Amino acid sequence: MLLLSASSSFAQKPEAKYRTFRPDTPGPHPAVALVSGCDGLAPPMAPAVYERRAEHLRMLGHLVIFVDYLGRRGLKTCAGSVTHEDAAGDLMSAAAWLRSQAVVDHSRLTAMGWSYGARAVLVALVNNTGSQSGFSRAVVYYPDCRALEPWNPAVRVLMLLGGDDDMTPARLCQEAVKRVAAPATVKTVVYPGALHGFDVPDLPTRIRYGFGTIGYHPQAAAAARREIEQFLGAGR
Repeated sequence: MLLLSASSSFAQKPEAKYRTFRPDTPGPHPAVALVSGCDGLAPPMAPAVYERRAEHLRMLGHLVIFVDYLGRRGLKTCAGSVTHEDAAGDLMSAAAWLRSQAVVDHSRLTAMGWSYGARAVLVALVNNTGSQSGFSRAVVYYPDCRALEPWNPAVRVLMLLGGDDDMTPARLCQEAVKRVAAPATVKTVVYPGALHGFDVPDLPTRIRYGFGTIGYHPQAAAAARREIEQFLGAGR
């Protein structure tokens, strides 16, 4: 079981709108909204990966919720009738819900996404300027940055990219960062040799998947985890 008793009981309360991982301490807690990649929160190759990610953040003292933009539409993958804007809208609804919770520190909300979900996080920042997003920070793993408009510079962003990613090339995100009004608010980390999905230990080191290549890179995964811990811990 990944969820300890305190977090499990919270997640099962009927008023809880999102699957929730709650620290055992009283709070208020900083919170993280997780937005999955294209294969959803239980991807076939790594069905428990988001639970492990949530548990890691919970152990760091964060309340974590899943933003299930696929499940709420009855979809299994983003190949269905869902857009980045749809997922971004769901993320904004999640932010509003978090701000309504007394157990949450409303000044410390983080949006965290992977691949398709990472693009959705950035789209949410594009569409919501100033303090409208409700988030103070965002973490994005290997997003699709093609033709991405400049986003909200009021939100600090940590961007974690694979140097050999042929699905969502790092250079496109590096170019997108240059267009942000305050590029210093974005920390971009590119891991040499890392592919799309480099932080998923369930994957082999290299496998062809769809129109690109994915694979686990343990050194990059560990380094990215340290970056996140430092990023979320800053300014406490």
